[in-house]
Amino acid sequence: MNLDLINSFAKKVPKRTFWDKIINKVYNWSYNRGYIDAFYETSLTKGIRRLAELTHFFDERVIDGITNGVGVMSFFIGESIKYVGGGRISSYLFLYLSSVSILLLISYFLNQ
Repeated sequence: MNLDLINSFAKKVPKRTFWDKIINKVYNWSYNRGYIDAFYETSLTKGIRRLAELTHFFDERVIDGITNGVGVMSFFIGESIKYVGGGRISSYLFLYLSSVSILLLISYFLNQ
């Protein structure tokens, strides 16, 4: 058997390496389904995950912070009114009406 002829023919074709590179690229592209999964992961999945993290941070820090702040403020205002009022309903009513009238005057002068 003469194998030298086949080996010399395979070694003398330099264009075959370029063609093999093209075939290899097409094979990798088709094997990876056109890189759709990688594109989907980088563009959609990571983008939506970043948006969800930003929304979670905003909800946890800003929205819950405002709600907790109003709750704590109402607690301290209630505790201070408890000691100022002295237990009579008329004093509570006077304090409430005076604070509402002061807030209405402030809003009236600020809106002019």
